[in-house]
Amino acid sequence: MGAGAAIAFGLIATFAVVIAAWLIAAHGNESVNQVASASGIAWLGLQLVPITIGTQVIGLLPWGFIFLPIYLVWRSTQWALKSANPKTAKEYWSVAGLLAVAYGLMNTAIAAIASSDGLSTSLFVTAFRTSSLAAIIAVACVLTYAPSRSLLLDQLPEPIRDGVKPGFATFMVLVFAGAGLSTASLIVHFKEVSAVAQVMAPQAYDGFFLLLLGIGYLPSAAVWSMAYLIGPGVVVGGSGVVSMYHSNPGALPAFPLLSLLPNSAPAWSKFLILVPIAAGILLYLLLPRQQWQAQGESAAAVFSQVIRPREFITLASALAVSASCTLLVAVAASGSLGTQLLKFVGPQPVVLAGALTILLGLTVCVLLLVPRLLLALVFLRQHRRSAAEDESGN
Repeated sequence: MGAGAAIAFGLIATFAVVIAAWLIAAHGNESVNQVASASGIAWLGLQLVPITIGTQVIGLLPWGFIFLPIYLVWRSTQWALKSANPKTAKEYWSVAGLLAVAYGLMNTAIAAIASSDGLSTSLFVTAFRTSSLAAIIAVACVLTYAPSRSLLLDQLPEPIRDGVKPGFATFMVLVFAGAGLSTASLIVHFKEVSAVAQVMAPQAYDGFFLLLLGIGYLPSAAVWSMAYLIGPGVVVGGSGVVSMYHSNPGALPAFPLLSLLPNSAPAWSKFLILVPIAAGILLYLLLPRQQWQAQGESAAAVFSQVIRPREFITLASALAVSASCTLLVAVAASGSLGTQLLKFVGPQPVVLAGALTILLGLTVCVLLLVPRLLLALVFLRQHRRSAAEDESGN
């Protein structure tokens, strides 16, 4: 019931927007049934399900409006938890799992009903993506739900719990940094974006809907800029790359989001790598650390205390959280916009998450271990000097 309610409210909202656009804009002989089918496909598109238009697959979707399905599934999960009143961890996970499965199956049925020769989605991809989205939201809702918080989160080892918030906070800082860079790029390339907008939307109502489309793509622009800061950058087609080290996007069609890509890599762009390094410093400061002091009679005893497993477990937890969040947003901000140069546009999710993990991990390890190693060397030197003075005094 919760999954059905979320989908029903989502379809109503999507249909209202699509029918308004159809009535205002110039349209042909489409019937209301066809508009309703298009609304169903649009609802699936809000949940990052790739849409096939004719023979072209559009996988890079304006996911700025994904807050609607997220909000509806979140509220439905809360209602389901209150209604089911689970008592054990297994029952909590059962509620989340059953809701996600039901949500995916219902959306798959919508895809089967709404798909046509000119506008469709893959049933398998629809089931996988919508159920995965619902599972992520439901799990997050269960973990933040007051009665289940102590039952589930408190069962995790403390070193793992200590890394969740620092990892997520570091990820959000990088997202905001990417949003700032994309805003700066929009200002620099405003003339190009404006010229593209005038070509695509000559009429006022066309401009309004193009503005909505641009708002929907703002999160993608922020993630692209985040990928630019971290290093891998954005891949355009099979060979085009836009990063701080190399920029060769190739010939691109007129599209506002693509106008934000720089045509060259200025010399100062290499210094932008300092931004993720600064995020690594922030992660180091946010992670709980135990007071360290060199002690021991031998070099082996002193150096064996430099590495503390608890701290590295917490660091691994934080890196896992930041990498997982980066992987998810990179998947949402990449995909196909057509064929040839647009068969894949956006950051490569696995590469981006891996690069971020390496940067953050190395930065934290250097800040954590290098001072201890230096202090250990100083301690051993003083210890040997004291031992030599004692022997000479005797």
